[in-house]
Amino acid sequence: MAGESRKFYAVVKVDSLEVPDSLSKTGLHDHISAAVDEVISNVKAFLKEQGMMGKFNAYIEVFAKEESVTRLIESIKTKIRT
Repeated sequence: MAGESRKFYAVVKVDSLEVPDSLSKTGLHDHISAAVDEVISNVKAFLKEQGMMGKFNAYIEVFAKEESVTRLIESIKTKIRT
């Protein structure tokens, strides 16, 4: 039952760019993939809004939040293309 109360969120850092906190951290999700998808979508929209095109190195950290504990459970290195 402890697993049922676990929620996931993701935080992204993009090389050489400052992404606003409101876009670089997701809300809580039931699945890891949903948190990762949200943060990538947020960054892509931000980059397009700023008129930035190309490939950007991104580092995504996925955290699991349980009742009183938050743990890093996955680190992902990826490229975001706009």
